Amino acid sequence: MEIETEGYGYVVASLGELGGIVPYTSYNARISYIEKNRDVIESFNRAIQKGLDFVNNNDSEKIAKAILSFFPDISLNDLTKVVERYKKQDSWPKTTQFSEESFDHLQEIMASAGHLDKKVSYKDLIYQIDEK
Repeated sequence: MEIETEGYGYVVASLGELGGIVPYTSYNARISYIEKNRDVIESFNRAIQKGLDFVNNNDSEKIAKAILSFFPDISLNDLTKVVERYKKQDSWPKTTQFSEESFDHLQEIMASAGHLDKKVSYKDLIYQIDEK
């Protein structure tokens, strides 16, 4: 942002915008843990959803103010602009659920970076918890 603000450059394209839908926030646990700690898993999922609801239902400045302490080297004005860019790109998902297509896309990215030797079936890894 600083390079843009000082007039030395500008954003040509965003990787988030060009990269497609990627389930970048995901978590995993053994089925035995999930089954024994259902309340922990459901609470964690609700907390992530609460964060998604916050960024999807508030204006850029309110979001920037809420996260400013995590970015000590950026001004509120610049952080607000960054958040606005994310909002315009629709960077934040609406729900914690992600599709088989986005899961496959994530695996393609990981494989092309040399971090995944073999794709895993979506059905073998995704464990659906029925909300109360």
